[in-house]
Amino acid sequence: MKKLVSSLVMATLLFSGISVVAAADTGADATVTHSKAEKKEENRVKLNEKAAKWGVETTDKTNKEVKAAIQEAKAAKKAENAEKKAAKEAAKEAKKQEQLAKLNGKAVKLGVNTAGKTAKEVKAAIKEAKVAKKAANAEKKAAKEAKKQEQLTNLKEKAAKWGVETAGKSAKEIKAEIVAKKAEKKENKK
Repeated sequence: MKKLVSSLVMATLLFSGISVVAAADTGADATVTHSKAEKKEENRVKLNEKAAKWGVETTDKTNKEVKAAIQEAKAAKKAENAEKKAAKEAAKEAKKQEQLAKLNGKAVKLGVNTAGKTAKEVKAAIKEAKVAKKAANAEKKAAKEAKKQEQLTNLKEKAAKWGVETAGKSAKEIKAEIVAKKAEKKENKK
C-alpha cells in the first residue's frame, strides 16, 4: 500500500507540476502576444502621426498601404521642392539675362565692346566710358567757353574800333550796336 500511496502522490505531483508548467507557458504566451499587440498598436499610432504630418488618409488602410502612401507623399513633396528650386533658378537666370541685356544696351550707346564679358566687367567698362564721356564733355564745354571768350574779345575790339560802349552789354547787344554804327556810317557816306 505504501507503494500505491507513493505512486498516487507522485502521480499527483507529476500531474500538478505539468499543469503548473502548462499554465505558466500559457501565461507567457499571453504576455508575449500582448506585447506584440501593444507594439503593433504603438507602431500604428506612430504611423498615423506620420501620415497626418504628410496629409495621408489612414482610414481602412493597412500599415503597408499607409507606408506606401507616405512614401508617395514624400516623393511628391521632393518633386515639388525640386520644381520650385528649378523655377527660382530659372527666374534668377532670366533676371541676370535681362540685366545683362540692359547693360549691353547702355554699353552700345557708350560704344563699349561687351563681347565675352561678364555683367561685372560690362558694368566696369560702362562706368569707365561714362567717366571718359564726362571728361570729353567737360573738355568740349571748356573749348566752347574759350571760343566764346575769344569771340567776345574780338567783338570788343571791333566795338572799340567803331566807338561802341561794351560795359554791361551782351554779345548780341554789342553786335547790334556795331551793325547800327556801320549802317549809320554807310548812310553818312551817301
